[in-house]
Amino acid sequence: MSATGSSPAAPDIHAPGLPEFTLLALLALVWGSSFLFIKVAVDNGLPPLTLATLRIAMGAVILLGLARARGQAWPRGAALWLKLTFLGIIGNSLPFFLIGWGEQFTTSQLAAILMATIPLLVVVLAHLMTHDEKMSVPKVAGVLFGMAGVVVLVGVDALNGLGAQVIGQIAILGGCLSYSLYGVNARRLPQIGAEMTVGIILALGFVAILPVCLIVDRPWALSPGGDAIFAAFWLGLLSTAFGNWLFFTIMRRAGASFASTNNFLVPVMGLGWGFFGYNEVPGVNAVAALILILIGLALPRMRRH
Repeated sequence: MSATGSSPAAPDIHAPGLPEFTLLALLALVWGSSFLFIKVAVDNGLPPLTLATLRIAMGAVILLGLARARGQAWPRGAALWLKLTFLGIIGNSLPFFLIGWGEQFTTSQLAAILMATIPLLVVVLAHLMTHDEKMSVPKVAGVLFGMAGVVVLVGVDALNGLGAQVIGQIAILGGCLSYSLYGVNARRLPQIGAEMTVGIILALGFVAILPVCLIVDRPWALSPGGDAIFAAFWLGLLSTAFGNWLFFTIMRRAGASFASTNNFLVPVMGLGWGFFGYNEVPGVNAVAALILILIGLALPRMRRH
């Protein structure tokens, strides 16, 4: 594949089929594990900001190493590098910081509900910024069903805090908007290798977040335990490197709107990881949430006859 700034634009997306749904489920499984391993890392001596910085660094090293092993060329052209830098900030360092900072002022349950707005934001942004992902009634209905599923999953009571701790909630929504902009803009990159593209985006995100980490956490003074180190490697290798590669691959094949629906499945998968990792037993609400989310995923794919 060409790696120049004049490479052809991304091809039009196609309707997702079984391979795309399989990749989506795998992505949700991988990203759903993040909740468990973040908890393990933070409980054993790694602050969230340092953990995020390590994840991004490991993901960048792994994907760039794989890209070079596969013979993928470096991108060329100042305009392309500027765009990759922009994506590294809005897709990694900025949302990591905003969501982590915002959760200091609000509950994690409410944060999960706010994160479920990402697919809705992507539907709107994709309608405005692309020619092949236009808004439709089934798409909007699907997003609303998915959001309802997330609300049922974490509990309707979590909505009681909506409007309180406004600063934290605005920060989390800012992170959601940042992720949404990333999803729409990353699809518009030239057709360079996926590993090289995502690796560079992560590397540039690392450059942006590193100074904040050094100032805030002073990581040289930390003494993380062995469990935290294992969790960091899991998050770097699977959740960040493999997960971001999967997301980028799905987005190129089926569009940003479809790829963003992983935000509905991730909390459900997170419950599963919590059950097997911490013996946390999900309730009836988890089943109801899964049904609503599956309906939300199916609605945009239904054809009119």
